[in-house]
Amino acid sequence: MKTRLLYSILIMLGLLGMSQQVILAQTSQAAFNFVDHPSHAKLAALGGVNLTAGNDPLMFLANPALLDSSRSNTPSFHYLNFPGGINVATLGYTFEGFSDGIFGIGLQYFNYGDFQGFDDIGQPTGEFNANEFALTAGYTKSQGVFRYGANLKLLGSVLESFQAYALVMDFGVNYHHPVQDLVLAINLRNIGFNIKNYIAGQDLQLPTDLRIGASYKPEYAPFRFHISLRNLQGREVDFFIPDPFRNNEELGTVDQIFRRAVFGVEILPSEHFNLRLGYNHLVRKEFETANGAGAGGFSGGFSFMLKQFELSYSRMFYNVPGGSNVFGITTTINKKRTF
Repeated sequence: MKTRLLYSILIMLGLLGMSQQVILAQTSQAAFNFVDHPSHAKLAALGGVNLTAGNDPLMFLANPALLDSSRSNTPSFHYLNFPGGINVATLGYTFEGFSDGIFGIGLQYFNYGDFQGFDDIGQPTGEFNANEFALTAGYTKSQGVFRYGANLKLLGSVLESFQAYALVMDFGVNYHHPVQDLVLAINLRNIGFNIKNYIAGQDLQLPTDLRIGASYKPEYAPFRFHISLRNLQGREVDFFIPDPFRNNEELGTVDQIFRRAVFGVEILPSEHFNLRLGYNHLVRKEFETANGAGAGGFSGGFSFMLKQFELSYSRMFYNVPGGSNVFGITTTINKKRTF
């Protein structure tokens, strides 16, 4: 009974992270996919996958090469309100390290709430809860036009009485053009090993992913374009929800390519205020229903400076009924404040 309960919870959590997962949800041994869910505002607004949008103290969670010296000594806290009573908190802090490098520490905590348990004959067994976390330590160093970064992450998942833990690393390299506002990036995520599995003898599959990305801001233009490609390590294209309208037909080449692509744009009218927009084709197609996709796959948000605080908000749309909201606050503790 407990094994069936575990698999049911894993499937449910897989639906939560489907917009960023790189492992097929039909695989019952997939785990820790929550770590790639966009739990902070800038990443969420730009489509959920991004390797090139710096100037944010939490973006190193998406790519360690995005740790930025301009955001050193900067704490940040973001809260994600997800449908179904799921609450997510993300916090981080950056500071200067040795050899002119930058350190970052971050915590992503997912609380899925309380569930009512039942035995094989339908009798209630009491409530249980489920939560997962990722504790991350990152380091970045610049050398010429390149910025190198690495994250070390402890992943934990507690689902009822089942527990699983893993130790993984991310690696990132970003190239910054010496003249133009052009950034090219490559990112290898979640490479490591399991420390403990939910069930003895079970081999959990880590959400390993290979990604590349680019961003470009035309000279004098108040906007920056981003494109990211995910799931490039040779796996089949993502497909998590059986689509009754496909009739088991193979996905077309164009659809397969776009399911791996995530697009974003930053609109920068001033240094104190910016707008962010994103599009994730995989999310749109996977949540599409007979009534259409609505705004599914689109996301947007903004941030603005207020004194020494930066306030941010994003909304991710999954289907016609609605989506999820992310609220964030960032401050610089090494600057004198006036209130």
